[in-house]
Amino acid sequence: MTKIQKIRQYFTTPNKCFIPKCKARCCIDAPLPEGFLPTMQSRIQRPIYSAVNIGKNDPRDKFNSIIYNTTPSPLQVLGIDPNGHKVVGISKDVIEKLQIKSMDEIKALIENYSGYKNYCPFITPQARCAVYEHRPSICREFGSSPLKIDYCPDKASRLDIIKMSIKAMLNFKGTFQYIKESIQAKFSK
Repeated sequence: MTKIQKIRQYFTTPNKCFIPKCKARCCIDAPLPEGFLPTMQSRIQRPIYSAVNIGKNDPRDKFNSIIYNTTPSPLQVLGIDPNGHKVVGISKDVIEKLQIKSMDEIKALIENYSGYKNYCPFITPQARCAVYEHRPSICREFGSSPLKIDYCPDKASRLDIIKMSIKAMLNFKGTFQYIKESIQAKFSK
């Protein structure tokens, strides 16, 4: 690998969470502590269709974690396999309601709904956390333990961070210019 390739790789490899870029993609199938939802019920942003108790998310936890299904889909998260992948299923009453008679119909249903995201019940439509100042440890420790289910698919590269920082600085300069022009206009009358 040449020096130019190494430099390019250094600047373009995703390496860091950068909040202004965040789309709350890491808040999908968030395993929240068992008693957290009832204490923050007034801040729930999305309807909850069902919930799955997955037990301890981390061996060091002293509580069970629950994944809440916020997707209006006949498919519901039933748990997490040992590799951290979702185990999805269809309840018996849904099968009866939809009059599913074959595995091909189930496979078609899974294909239709596979793109739906099961966001945390506290994520607003603007991809912000409604309980940010009170968020549980799974959110505060995001990415710190390989034992937990917490992978960010939207990490920013160093180049992205530089671009966003420059854009923010230029925007700040524009805001400052607007304030200056407003003051001048007010006193020139």
